[in-house]
Amino acid sequence: MKILAFWFGRFLLAVCCLTLVTTGAHSALVEYDLFIETREVNFTGRPVQALTINGLVPGPTLVFSEGDRARIRVHNKLNTETSIHWHGILLPNREDGVPYLTTPPILPGKTHTFEFPLIQSGTYWYHSHTGLQEQRGVYGSLVIHPRGGAEPFDRDYVLVLSDWTDEDPTEVLRMLKRGSGYYALKKGTVPSLAGAWRAGAFQEVLGQWWDRMPPMDISDVGYDRFLINGKVESNLEALPGERVRLRLINAAASTYFYVQSGGGPLTVVAADGPDVEPLEVRRLLMAVAETYDVLLRMPPKPASLEIRATAQDGSGRASVFLGQGSTMAPPDIPKPVLYRWHSQMGHGGPGSPGEAPPIIRIHETERPGAAASGRHSGPDAAGAEKDQPPVVHLAGHGHHAAETTLAVSEPAQERPPAPYAYLRARTRTALDPARPGRRIDLRATGDMERYVWTFNDRTLRESDVILIRKGENVRIDFVNDTMMHHPIHLHGHFFRVLNGQGDQAPLKHTFDLPPLAAQSIEFQADEEKDWLLHCHILYHMEAGMHQIVHYEGSVVDPDLVEYRSRESNHLRHDPWYAWFDFSLLSQMSEGRLTAANTRNTLSLHWENGWETGANEAEVLYSRYVNRFFSAFAGAHFTREETVGVFGFDLLLPLLLRSRVWVTHEGVLRLGLERELQVTDRLSLFGEVRYDTEEIWKGSVGARWRLSRRFFLEARYHSEYGLGAGLFLTY
Repeated sequence: MKILAFWFGRFLLAVCCLTLVTTGAHSALVEYDLFIETREVNFTGRPVQALTINGLVPGPTLVFSEGDRARIRVHNKLNTETSIHWHGILLPNREDGVPYLTTPPILPGKTHTFEFPLIQSGTYWYHSHTGLQEQRGVYGSLVIHPRGGAEPFDRDYVLVLSDWTDEDPTEVLRMLKRGSGYYALKKGTVPSLAGAWRAGAFQEVLGQWWDRMPPMDISDVGYDRFLINGKVESNLEALPGERVRLRLINAAASTYFYVQSGGGPLTVVAADGPDVEPLEVRRLLMAVAETYDVLLRMPPKPASLEIRATAQDGSGRASVFLGQGSTMAPPDIPKPVLYRWHSQMGHGGPGSPGEAPPIIRIHETERPGAAASGRHSGPDAAGAEKDQPPVVHLAGHGHHAAETTLAVSEPAQERPPAPYAYLRARTRTALDPARPGRRIDLRATGDMERYVWTFNDRTLRESDVILIRKGENVRIDFVNDTMMHHPIHLHGHFFRVLNGQGDQAPLKHTFDLPPLAAQSIEFQADEEKDWLLHCHILYHMEAGMHQIVHYEGSVVDPDLVEYRSRESNHLRHDPWYAWFDFSLLSQMSEGRLTAANTRNTLSLHWENGWETGANEAEVLYSRYVNRFFSAFAGAHFTREETVGVFGFDLLLPLLLRSRVWVTHEGVLRLGLERELQVTDRLSLFGEVRYDTEEIWKGSVGARWRLSRRFFLEARYHSEYGLGAGLFLTY
């Protein structure tokens, strides 16, 4: 018995040791140190200051295995606060990294330690959530290998796509707020009458004007470079016949990319981390902040296989070349036809200007059910490459395309929409229908000319939180009322994109909401506290397009209550931006100084005639209601008198801007003005006004753009005569 007891004890000890070893193998503590500091970079031939992580743009790739525990120390070497958000990672609310909302900001000279378990696998990324730091370089990649290891590939590469401007991002946002049109000129996408005529789309443009729709563009910013892993072009090793896995991350601030290979189609095997059934695509449209894992096989003979990322608006590209040998390049992608936008409105809603067929809303016939998205039910990628189903072919080939009844025409193959209608999860993702449900409607709204972006016409500062309750199934129906794409990201959750795939709708944390289109998502509410929901175009978010999803009954951490009350809380700030326009002509001068935030505008406008000696000025406060209506009050000055005025501005059909005002003496004034972009550099403008004292007054003129800030101008004014000179904007 003693011998039996001895060996039984040794057996139990061995089992315990094995259990501890096994457990330790799957719950290793993996530590990193990230140092955020200012360093000089040179992407364009001009040295500028960037924000780097460990001296790099992008920052280093953080590699983990599912089941590990991450401990990441972020050291702030800047003279301002910073932050890091772990994009797509399911983690405790406190570790999400949104300053003032979930996590205290990392103050200058301080270190913040993030620690959280990794309960998922896949390709993710991290970035600053402070101001515009992400545009300046604070982003990097994060890879979590599945428990037990993924199927081996000959090569496994991370490709981080991004956009770069040498300009200060704060100045970029100011330029967008003032609406100068310079970035469209820089990209070669200025919408003009001459361009519409050449495209045979003059009728469409007239229809657009009548509907009071502004000129179209796909993206806002004119970038200096597009980068993959911080380079315009680079080479990676690969041998003939090898299988290569590419982990694609769109870490751009505001650029969608088409990704394609010179060797033929790419096979998508994961989207935003979770695995999907293999889907073959010729061109992959990646929204900002999305990730996709794709597979390819190198050619049997030595070759340099180009993987190209082209900006959606056609303004540039970046490439990685796999292997050595003769270059295998993909075909160029045709640029979008912006002028045919209006004609597509009656055909199901657009995917993007010039793209066909448009993305349509596909309604599910079954009862809505969502993917488990809480911390205890994250996506499981273990065994992702085993027992793969047949590859589905996008672009109208294969059984899957027929099942979704989504017609695919040749133009769509050239500029395809996001592949959501074809994405299918590897496992069942439907929620338990017995759980209580909640349905929320959110409209993406905004004003491109004023550069205000909102949900339901309200910024975070103006709105209440979106209330949900733990234990619910939450469905959000999005409708995009704007003319821009919006990549929508929900922190701390995975959701199902309702795309017609029933119980196998794909799990994502970010999705593209195309212009004038609709998309529904649903998720299982199993978290707590507050989570950010926002457009991931950085400048749209900064201009107001974010909301807080709040779990009812949650309590805010005491230190965060104090932080949220501070004036420096950038989540609810509403900064003012200022600019001026000045005409210095041979017969007169005219100037306008403007300062504005989301709803309020202060302006000073003056005219002065050199020979007549006539001059007038006005100081106005204006309250913005929407892009069609603003109200104002102020004072109007002439040599003879000063009067108080109040009135309103209206945007009329044909994009005519009208002004109606009344003085305190009862004088009524009516005015109309319009500017026409004839070519990419030439514009015509005119205004006319009538009041009960001066009767008629007006002017017509033309401007020729010389540079970012300077124009040549010629103008006839009914009071000051004919003249020419310079027009300056700042």
